[in-house]
Amino acid sequence: MEHELDSSEIVEAFETSPFERRYITATELRLKDDDDESNAITGYAAVFNSWSEDLGFFKEKIEPGAFNRTIKNGDVRALINHDPNLIIGRTKNGTVRLWEDDRGLGFEVDLPETSYAKDLRESIKRKDITQNSFGFQTVRDSWSDDGKRRTLQEVTLFDISPVTFPAYKQTNVKMRLQHIGIDYDGLCGALIRSARGVIIDSDSELLRSIINILSTYVPVRADPLAVDQSDSGHSPAGDPSAEIDDPEHSTAVEEPDFASTLIRVRLAEMKLRKQLHRRIS
Repeated sequence: MEHELDSSEIVEAFETSPFERRYITATELRLKDDDDESNAITGYAAVFNSWSEDLGFFKEKIEPGAFNRTIKNGDVRALINHDPNLIIGRTKNGTVRLWEDDRGLGFEVDLPETSYAKDLRESIKRKDITQNSFGFQTVRDSWSDDGKRRTLQEVTLFDISPVTFPAYKQTNVKMRLQHIGIDYDGLCGALIRSARGVIIDSDSELLRSIINILSTYVPVRADPLAVDQSDSGHSPAGDPSAEIDDPEHSTAVEEPDFASTLIRVRLAEMKLRKQLHRRIS
């Protein structure tokens, strides 16, 4: 059984929702035409109604329709390995075409005449690179009552990207969290107790400290790719006075599973805070 967040939770948890990435193994990437003349690639960046691998503390699936609004209104880039320096297309100029169908989020990209795009084409032709990923920000989602399953209902899409290594395993999440000073086992226990409605005062302090740590690794931004490529590279599109916020080369090192974990911990901390308030009142 799943529940949707109430309006106050949506505002608090997702008004500053972090930039996330999903590396999905069950995707498709190939040359559009199986001949030496093809200079376009096609495939699926995401699939619907398929549970992800363990993202550290939960699994996730994407609901059909999650990309409809952003396909219609967004300006989505195609990148190589999510590197904004290696852009291969953009919906705004028609070199990237996106659609939703029964399977998932499909795409076609007309590759530019650049050396890195030619290298990518050859790697796809040889099947050295066969999978995709996408970068997004959550607009609307729902969670199972035990907090272990998440459904993405609407997202803002920033980029699609052929990737060399698409998968992030739960064991890697544990090692990375421990490396930055987070008690992984303690966090697991706090999340389980929060889901079951068990109140321990120390859990609230633990969750807040973890939020503070993760927030330094997951910088919040309104649009991590809002850079007009036609400009000289010194300001986001439409704002010549602002500095570029480069999602790949910023000072903080951003991990896709750190972003997911941060959302999960924020929700658990809010639930615990409400439970403590009810107990006091």
